Amino acid sequence: MSSDKTPIRVRGKRSGAKCEKWHAGKLRRHVHLRADASRTSMSASPEGKSHHRPVKRRRFDLSALEQLPTEMVQAIFVQSGNLALPMSSPDLVAQLSGRQLQWELTCNTLSLVVSQSDENANSATSTQLSDATRLLNSRFMTWKFFQTWLDHESDVHNFNISEPRVPNDEPWYSRYADIWVALHPSTRLSLPTKIVRGPWTVDRISFLKVFSLHPDACSTPLDGIVAEVAHEGFEQAIEQRCLEVIKLLRKLQVKPDQELLRKAVIDHGCDKSIVLYLLQWFVVDIMRWNITAATDTSTMISRPEVDFLDPMLWAWTEKAKAVGEPKGEWLTAILKRLSNVTTSVDRDELGRLEQDDTLYISEWQ
Repeated sequence: MSSDKTPIRVRGKRSGAKCEKWHAGKLRRHVHLRADASRTSMSASPEGKSHHRPVKRRRFDLSALEQLPTEMVQAIFVQSGNLALPMSSPDLVAQLSGRQLQWELTCNTLSLVVSQSDENANSATSTQLSDATRLLNSRFMTWKFFQTWLDHESDVHNFNISEPRVPNDEPWYSRYADIWVALHPSTRLSLPTKIVRGPWTVDRISFLKVFSLHPDACSTPLDGIVAEVAHEGFEQAIEQRCLEVIKLLRKLQVKPDQELLRKAVIDHGCDKSIVLYLLQWFVVDIMRWNITAATDTSTMISRPEVDFLDPMLWAWTEKAKAVGEPKGEWLTAILKRLSNVTTSVDRDELGRLEQDDTLYISEWQ
């Protein structure tokens, strides 16, 4: 083939030389400039290393609030009670993180939702109630901090807690629950989510006692995100085998369901005390519904959704018996007996079960 012939560009030819590509020489200008700069820098450096200039950080101008003296910023924070203010900028976080500042904010915020007078107990506005709940959910509001505040309020108001409202023989008795109820907190105060969430440490349980031993003192129904978190906290209590927490959550009207019963039996080892307590709880609710339905045919209350003949529970008992686990026979006998109790309308039996919430535990454990 003669060398004086003109080469033909074949579009899409992969094996062709660079000069044969249809887009040869048509690279964008910035690509050429970048390649030239790279070659220049490599040739200028004897070791072939490129030297980069340090990146300049962008400087933000401080707001008018951030330019104020720290003392003024702290005074504004305490008076406004705006808990979102420290999250506005890193500078404000540094200025509004003092322990004394947190104490003043707590005293000012909570004093608006508690009262010594029954007439003024519900005088707090919705904004004040929301701020108080948010404060109780704050990270700095630990049990020790809240305990110190309750002791301070008890000393200021000279409360006499020598005769506790909760009997001393109760296993979950706490004097701080009496101090809290003596402060007459607003019944519209929403429960903070942190007190119904695990993991259940000693401090979290102590926090829960304050709000659950006297549920009438904080009677806002659990709904929305608080109800969801409480349901998760209930499952965590089952997993940790903490019957005390389950009893406290019951006082806050947290309801177990069939799924929680399955998890208690199948997923978390079928702890006898917890399973029996849940079963007795279900029996009480069903018997109460039976009596209500028998006396009031127009009742709109739905029957508790629990099935003592649940195939998943019975399948677990069969597997347990097959491997020689004594809990298999134990749970089978209990489920058979309870399946006959669900139609009972015996008021005396209901009263007996409501009075002693560990009756089945003592009889069948």
